[in-house]
Amino acid sequence: LDALKHLSKSYAGQVKCIYIDPPYNTGSDGFVYKDSFNFTSKELQEKLSITENEANRILNLTSRGSASHSAWLTFMYPRLKVARDLLKENGGIFISIDDNELYNLKYICDEIFGPENFVGIAPRKTKGSATTKGENELQNITDYVMIYFNQKTGASFNKNIVGKKTYPYHDEKGDYYTVPLQDNGPDGTRAARPRLYYPIYVSSDGTFSIKENKDCKVYLPKKHKHTDGRWMWSPEKFERDCEYLTIENDEVKIKHYYSENEDINKYEKEILWIDKFYNKKGTDEVNALFSEKGLFSNPKPVELIDWCLKLLLDDKENNLVLDFFGGSGTTAQAVMEFNKKIGSNNNKFILVQLPEDLLNNVEEANGTGKVMLENQINFLKSINKPLFLDELGQERIKRASNYYKDIQDFDYGFKHFTLVEPNKNTLDKLLNFDEKQFLTDENILKEFGKDTVLSTWLNDDGYGLTCTAEEIDLNGYKAYYKGNHLYLINPGFDNTHIAALFEKYSNDKQFNPENIILFGYSFVAWSIRETLNTNLKQLKSINKNVNVDVRY
Repeated sequence: LDALKHLSKSYAGQVKCIYIDPPYNTGSDGFVYKDSFNFTSKELQEKLSITENEANRILNLTSRGSASHSAWLTFMYPRLKVARDLLKENGGIFISIDDNELYNLKYICDEIFGPENFVGIAPRKTKGSATTKGENELQNITDYVMIYFNQKTGASFNKNIVGKKTYPYHDEKGDYYTVPLQDNGPDGTRAARPRLYYPIYVSSDGTFSIKENKDCKVYLPKKHKHTDGRWMWSPEKFERDCEYLTIENDEVKIKHYYSENEDINKYEKEILWIDKFYNKKGTDEVNALFSEKGLFSNPKPVELIDWCLKLLLDDKENNLVLDFFGGSGTTAQAVMEFNKKIGSNNNKFILVQLPEDLLNNVEEANGTGKVMLENQINFLKSINKPLFLDELGQERIKRASNYYKDIQDFDYGFKHFTLVEPNKNTLDKLLNFDEKQFLTDENILKEFGKDTVLSTWLNDDGYGLTCTAEEIDLNGYKAYYKGNHLYLINPGFDNTHIAALFEKYSNDKQFNPENIILFGYSFVAWSIRETLNTNLKQLKSINKNVNVDVRY
């Protein structure tokens, strides 16, 4: 949830597609919840950073089911709410789920995305066949993908082009193709619509009429399933549009002329039934990347997420795909697979995954789950990586990148960010810091690190996670410049550096930050701040307004 809140700083309204595979709350999938739910509205507001109305909605939701359902709803609700804000107007979200929380998920998604933006629920076969455990037991072999658009009116599914309409004929009105006037549909009988059964008279000069004329050739609908057939047009429409009729192979046909407004491609849409994307396929895909087996238990197959992506992503756009239950990294590989198919590297991914402690998890596990965790721990030890779940996802991304790089030479690099709470000693220093003491505390900057402060600020100011700031030399002092912001993080800023800063404002036309951001722990001296503000006022004479912001 903290990661999603950080993403909202730079990526609100920027994500085209979200796919998530959250805990199904089966009782054995690792989802941990309390047996009781006794939060007050105020406690929820503080815990989830939400309004009073939203807290009351959650309390209303959680009063509907058992404690485990309540906790799961409380877990999902704020995450989906932030996810909605991250979606583009024409973006969509795909959520894998099973029967345990399917209906609760539908309820909160209607609440968050709006029932009018519900697209559908696609059942997915999880395996090819099933065997019953007992004579009177049935085995379920499906889960589901629930689909919502952010704004259904502003988004549409991509469709598969299966062919193009052709216009093989030409006359004075233009190019055209023909279709039979006879209704060949399943109920195209005379008995179903008697008025559409009538004779058509065609003269030698090609004139069509429904008025009896002995000198004309007569056409009647052919038999339809051993009974009389019918035309598609009523007599009234025939009178209006008979100029668009022709005789082809002794059959009455309708001419369809090409129009500039007509889509000449023939399309086919996917159906809401996902077959042959079995869990075993996902396991096989992971095993193909790792020589070690049994690292993941039935991860989602790449084809499943690729199915979601191809419904929504436009090949020509620069699309961003988000998965905030990153797990084994299937979504990352699915984006690579999608890029391979379209021959472009337009689509990027952001994955979020808690660094779950595998050693702690294995102590609480049993059966096949315990075996899988032991396999993961042994593998990470063999490659000298920390024993956390997110390390496995990163390793899969690296291996998938090497696989696809052999096919297409795209940039498959990625950045890895971690959210870390300051330790108690650092928190104590922050709480006890007194800017009136006129002393710079360089230790605070060392404990965070310049790169951490800069990356956090760049993201908070809307520049995203992958941008870089230009390093600016102000007479020996290193500042960092991006867009409308100049970041002064390092200590040691003095009057000579102020002079260099204003000289750059005056002489460099490409340098025009409107905001100067100071790291407060490095800028304690009041005189420096005052001198900086005084000089900034002089910039108004050259039509430059600059704000100074001190951040801690």
